[in-house]
Amino acid sequence: MKNVLFICTGNTCRSPMAQAIFNKICADKNLDFQASSAGVATIDGLSAKKHAVDAMALLGLDISEHKTRFLPNLKLNDYDLFVTMNFDQATLVESLGVPAKMVKVLQKPQKDKYDLQVGIADPYGGDLNTYKKCAQDLTDAINELIKTL
Repeated sequence: MKNVLFICTGNTCRSPMAQAIFNKICADKNLDFQASSAGVATIDGLSAKKHAVDAMALLGLDISEHKTRFLPNLKLNDYDLFVTMNFDQATLVESLGVPAKMVKVLQKPQKDKYDLQVGIADPYGGDLNTYKKCAQDLTDAINELIKTL
């Protein structure tokens, strides 16, 4: 089993959502991957944001028991792949000694040539619709990521 770590800022929105979506897709496809998540600017033990929990529940996924984890507190050698939400987070992961070849930035598929968004936008502070949009972006990006594994 290969271990994947999804990383965002606070580990209360995007990365726990990505973890749940990735694990569901991998289970459905019988892929030998297991995901967990962490944040680069958090403390251990916080809950996922309510809208993140609600957006996942709409997809039949439960992240209500999620607790945040601070990336530097983890044993990084336990992971085979680190997936961040933007390039700044990827740079930070590499600064912790993770080889660049083990770090990927999650990218949603470009729907048109004028969509210049890089990575996955942070829904923090948004309404439920913002979190639902993030969940869709994560699902699209994770489906693309899985094609490369």
